[in-house]
Amino acid sequence: MSSGQRITQELGLGEVVSKTFKLYQRDFWKYVILFAVVEAIVGVFTTVVRRAITLPTLPANSTTQQALNWAPGFFGALISMVALIAIVTLVFFPVAVGSAVKLASDQIESDQADLEASVRFAISRLVPIWLVSIVAGIIVGLGLIALLVPGIILAIMFSLVLPVVMIERPGILESLGRSRKLVSGRWLKTLALMIVFGIITGIASAIVSAISGPFGIASTVVSSVLSAFYLPVIPIALTVYYYSNVARIAPPQTSQAPVILTPTAQTGMKFCPDCGTQLVSSAMFCPKCGAKQPA
Repeated sequence: MSSGQRITQELGLGEVVSKTFKLYQRDFWKYVILFAVVEAIVGVFTTVVRRAITLPTLPANSTTQQALNWAPGFFGALISMVALIAIVTLVFFPVAVGSAVKLASDQIESDQADLEASVRFAISRLVPIWLVSIVAGIIVGLGLIALLVPGIILAIMFSLVLPVVMIERPGILESLGRSRKLVSGRWLKTLALMIVFGIITGIASAIVSAISGPFGIASTVVSSVLSAFYLPVIPIALTVYYYSNVARIAPPQTSQAPVILTPTAQTGMKFCPDCGTQLVSSAMFCPKCGAKQPA
């Protein structure tokens, strides 16, 4: 088994970024194909739903009664549209993210990554991914609503929960606790990492939007497919950062020297049966207790 990608010590911020893009470059097309397929499915479905569900328009200079008649139909159609798109996104997108984490994990641990096996494994972990994402999302959301700073702290605290779920496979609450432990003492570093990759993906997203804009009705599908080129960066970075923190808090490895058993007595020696003093084999009496020794 190759150990060329192994992370045996904590990485600096720049090293995390460098390692992330190194892993991405090494299996570039696996990541792109994974997200392109998922994003294409979501993009096509979103386009179909938007074309199938028409949002009622409110006439200009409408009366109060007309607005009251319009509101139920508008919000009903809007809720239906959002719900359908959300369901498809929640089904397929976690598969892509979980598979990317598994791919990156396999690259780091064994220097090899199998796309098909990673997708199968992510599907098998889909329910835990949903549950932990919902729980962490609710907690972070409440923190952001209450006060901005607690919400940011909670987002940092649970930033590694997805790699924990995919790699260590604990329970939901254990995953949250494990993520908190991994980033403990590295709050500012974790925040800086989130900002760096947020800027990278933000710039990439703006470029994709500019490219896909002229495609009209198909812009959603084009944008979804092109986003496959930058979306894998986040799960890869989280996986790299997970292993970096695991290496940081792991106990030091101690070499196990072979234990050499020594005989209880040297050759030609014996022990006094009364007091245990070591004697030469020819001794008739013990010099310590004076007991006569057996022949």
